[in-house]
Amino acid sequence: MAYDRRARALSDASTLTPEAVLRYGEDPAQAIELYVPTGAARGDDLPVLVFLHGGAWIAGGFDWLRFMAEAVVAQPAIFAAVTYRLAPDHKWPSQLEDGIGALRSIQARISDYGGDPDRIVLGGHSAGGQIAAMTVLSRQAAPVHACMPVSAPMDLRYGGVASDTGKGRVYRFLFRAAQDDAGASPICALSGNRTPFHLMWGENDFDHIRDSNARMCGALRDAGQPVTSTIEPAAGHFDTHLRLNSPDDDWYRAFRDLAGRPGRSVGACG
Repeated sequence: MAYDRRARALSDASTLTPEAVLRYGEDPAQAIELYVPTGAARGDDLPVLVFLHGGAWIAGGFDWLRFMAEAVVAQPAIFAAVTYRLAPDHKWPSQLEDGIGALRSIQARISDYGGDPDRIVLGGHSAGGQIAAMTVLSRQAAPVHACMPVSAPMDLRYGGVASDTGKGRVYRFLFRAAQDDAGASPICALSGNRTPFHLMWGENDFDHIRDSNARMCGALRDAGQPVTSTIEPAAGHFDTHLRLNSPDDDWYRAFRDLAGRPGRSVGACG
């Protein structure tokens, strides 16, 4: 898998080591690596990016996250890389429970490392972005400043698809029952949301990613909820994440903007 090779190579090239490794559960996968700007200390009130890896809910780990650390720290901000329990050994909503558990743990402890618990942005790539969105929309943790899913599926209601297809994996590996798809779809959980969303996907992303994000933008906008979006030109599903190796990527400009404000009004979408 080209993405796996590239992400691992970029992560191996990083010179940063985590300031701390936090555990938010008994499973080894329930872990957080914290990367902190040099000299950061309690009272600095730095913004925090909490980010979950992708991998279709069945793969992935810190090797798919560490390459972002230098870029995030350069903002400057604290980077909290999150891993979680994987399917099929752990069915939905285990991943949502882990998103909530990780976020609560970070909110409770991040001030010890110079982070501001009131300036947390939650994001993730692909499956990780879906978990991030559902974590925010569940409202089972304190509110975050913003949610920034990257190339994430916003609607998992795929219906009668073959189990050996990309869409079919959610029914084969992730869900206990087919009807779980609506409850795992961020687009179905917008009632009462006030967290700003910034959605990003690629011009050449998977069809269901492009479609569900465009509909998610419309649904948020129609509900009067704060939303902006970016469509990365000529980018595929994995390009959108790998580009976050660069601290100068426009996505970080959106992060800085969102992390620096208590909220924002509805903006352009699409």
